[in-house]
Amino acid sequence: METLIILSYIALCIIVFKVCSLPRNKWTITTASVIGLFLVGWIFLYMAMYQPVSRMARLYSVTTPITSQVEGLVTDVFVQGNQQLKAGDPLYQIDKVPFQDKVNRIQSDIARTDSAIDFYQAEFDRYQKLGTKGFSSQENIDDIKSQLLQQKADKNKYLTQLDLAKFNLDHTTVVAPTDGYVTQVALRPGMKSRVVPFQGNLVFVHKEDKQLFAAFKQSPARYIKEGYPAEVTFNTIPGHAYKAHVVRVNNIIAQGAVTPSGLMQAPEKISQGGRILVKVELDTPSLLKDMPLPSGTDAHVAVYSPKWEMFSLVRKVILRMQSWENWLFEG
Repeated sequence: METLIILSYIALCIIVFKVCSLPRNKWTITTASVIGLFLVGWIFLYMAMYQPVSRMARLYSVTTPITSQVEGLVTDVFVQGNQQLKAGDPLYQIDKVPFQDKVNRIQSDIARTDSAIDFYQAEFDRYQKLGTKGFSSQENIDDIKSQLLQQKADKNKYLTQLDLAKFNLDHTTVVAPTDGYVTQVALRPGMKSRVVPFQGNLVFVHKEDKQLFAAFKQSPARYIKEGYPAEVTFNTIPGHAYKAHVVRVNNIIAQGAVTPSGLMQAPEKISQGGRILVKVELDTPSLLKDMPLPSGTDAHVAVYSPKWEMFSLVRKVILRMQSWENWLFEG
């Protein structure tokens, strides 16, 4: 587009010199050149500021690393890659045997404790009757009562352990958290499922609309506001531009985040070149479902502000020309 504008201006100068018989000397040629450079520079400077474009845009989907709440040997994997799932559908199975064995042992302990409670309760009642007749001391009664209370405390402890054991047993079957699908299934029976935060055994993709984010340079980003019209081109669909609008301009970038640590922020170590993320939404969101646009697809996004709106036409032409180039060159 830059070349086209320059050639158009050169053609205009030729017409002026030819038709108007303008004398060609170092003054007129220099003046025409300076005016041309000023006009072209002015157009592209204002267009870059008020009709900005980002060539760093991408579609994103929210994913969740799926891991189990208990550790154990994987015995079955129920899903295949990209298979549509409903919330609660089983993903894979961890060996239940050790968890069931623990439940059985605790239930046996509870049964044994119940028998002991019945025995000590009967003994306590008997000793109390004997105590009223003077055939049993208060020390014996207190001792039996102490044994009874201990058995009841043990039962409460075993009941708590049983709840935890049943919880672990129920979670040996790992299920889908929401509607969606699992991609790149590499889990196999015989592998060990470990409880490692943020490092799952499977990657689960939630069934929700993809999100389009564009990273703009800081200078033109200050002229981007929510609701401004935009256009999007995708490298995988050359020659097409889709209408969109700005949904949100993020109020923080990675370079502005500070995490607690024992180190102070050194000004000379502050990185430069951070870009501002802008969320853009297509005016027809269904296009993302109908077109072959997987998450991670690259895009170009142009935002049109009301300032110097006449330059938006130039930006639209440039955006489409760059999209057409994707027929021949990789974007």
